[in-house]
Parts: sequence; C-alpha cells; structure tokens
Amino acid sequence: MTLADAIVEILRDAAGRPERATPGSICRVLAEETERHLDRVRFSADRYMRHPIALWNDWEVMLIAWERGQVTPVHDHRGVMGGMVVLAGSLDEERFETPARRPELYERRVRPEGDLSDIGPTVLHRLTPASPRAVSLHVYRPPLRTMGVWDESGMISVMPSAFDVGEEILARVDSANRVTY
Repeated sequence: MTLADAIVEILRDAAGRPERATPGSICRVLAEETERHLDRVRFSADRYMRHPIALWNDWEVMLIAWERGQVTPVHDHRGVMGGMVVLAGSLDEERFETPARRPELYERRVRPEGDLSDIGPTVLHRLTPASPRAVSLHVYRPPLRTMGVWDESGMISVMPSAFDVGEEILARVDSANRVTY
C-alpha cells in the first residue's frame, strides 16, 4: 500500500462517518501517516517545494518543504476550505483583512511543530518558515486548483496551484501499517 492509498483510505473512512469531516478535523490523522516518511521530503534553496500526496473525490492533500527566507505571496484559496499542520520546524503565518479591497495585516503568529490551523474559505494569508527548515501538511476540500495573489494594491492575479516534485517522492512510497481515523 502506498502513502497515497493509505491517505485515501483514511479519507474514505472519514467520509463514512455521521459527522462531516473537514480539512482541519482530519489533518492530525493524516499528519501521523505522513510523518513516517519525512526522510523523503525534498528541499530547495530556491523555493518552497510542494509535494502531491493524494487527490481523491473532493479532497486534496499536499506537503510543503520550506527553507529559511522562503515566503508565499499574500494569497487566498478561492473559496476552498483548508487545514494545515506543521510537521517539523515552525512557520510564521500572517492573516489579512481586505477593507477597501487591499490587504491589511490583522494577525501574525508563529505556528510551532504540531500546531493545527483551520483555513476558512475566505482566509487571506502569507506563510514563511520561522525556523531554518520547516515541513507542513495541507489538506483542502474541495481540491485547491487556483489561488488569488495579492499585493498592497489588491488582488493582482489568479494563479494555478502546481507541484514542484513528482508523485514518486511521497505519494507512491510504501506505507504499511497505516494509522486509522
């Protein structure tokens, strides 16, 4: 069984329960399964690295590897719900409001290893590692296909969500003895 298969099995189990699973509610279980494979994560000095793990029905699971100094643009998730858990290191997260259609910082916090964050469909935020290296797991429902990118003047573009490594890095790794939901 691959890591992607194990993750899909956890998602399938969650979908069969009476309470509706959200990205935040299932993030920790998916993190336990993924943490066993952190030795396979690829880092780059040039940019943060997005690793695909699973795309199933209306779910998407990815991992991001960070080096100090790397930063996302201020971005939204175009109405998609998300959850994030920091698997290693720590991240700075800045959240913004948009009075007058321009981002204004209203919250900044360090997200330490193990921290779980719900990312609502209207959240506008920016992430950067607070430690020399960090790894975070991101779960989206529905899958994240595009992101709105913002600067101080407002939204400047909509860009596709893309990956920096292939599925063979994490998604296809053997994952026997999986964690259950």
